[in-house]
Amino acid sequence: MGEQYIRVYKKLDVAAIKPNLLIYGDLSAQCANCQAMDIKLEEKACTSCHTGIKYIAFRNVKNHLPKLQKIHQERPDIIFIDFEDYTRQVSASKAREFLK
Repeated sequence: MGEQYIRVYKKLDVAAIKPNLLIYGDLSAQCANCQAMDIKLEEKACTSCHTGIKYIAFRNVKNHLPKLQKIHQERPDIIFIDFEDYTRQVSASKAREFLK
């Protein structure tokens, strides 16, 4: 049958993800740590704040499956996370902080 990409749920600390997250949209990528734009997917660190990239979230993963496969071949250490899950958890964390 061959290997395919399947979502796997794992507990992760959102605060630990943010400094090392690259968010990829339709045309460009953005560092979640410093908000720098136009970072190439091939980069191993942010060109602005120089933090290492350990996680990548695609705003629309279905449009970028070929890129996902290429990145995984070049950098098997990268962890792909779901952008919607990430933003939902960030929003929930901000709400908890606000209500304290």
